[in-house]
Amino acid sequence: MAPGPAGVLTCGVGGVVVKMLAFVSVWMGLACLLLALGMLIYRPLFNDVSLVVLLYFGVPGTLCLAGLVLWAHRKNGSADPAVGLQRRQCKVAIGLGLAAAAIVYALVIAAQRVSRS
Repeated sequence: MAPGPAGVLTCGVGGVVVKMLAFVSVWMGLACLLLALGMLIYRPLFNDVSLVVLLYFGVPGTLCLAGLVLWAHRKNGSADPAVGLQRRQCKVAIGLGLAAAAIVYALVIAAQRVSRS
């Protein structure tokens, strides 16, 4: 990690700004949780497409982005309050993603097989 313009940490691969990854991870986690709650309340949302989107892209993406930001700030003993807030955002994103995955896995376990004929 090297300081980029205005002292913002940037990732060496593609120059991705770490500051925005925390923000994106929280919104992805919230979207995952809303989709999981939608599946819980409105059963037609509980289909193959929404399961793939949530379990293969949404939750892992949220955890990956949040983990990347936490990893980027692992040795940063900065007194900057933004670093602490980014860490908190990442912890919230991880919690939202895990809650969404837990809801969906509970729905999968409790689902009954429906015959298609």
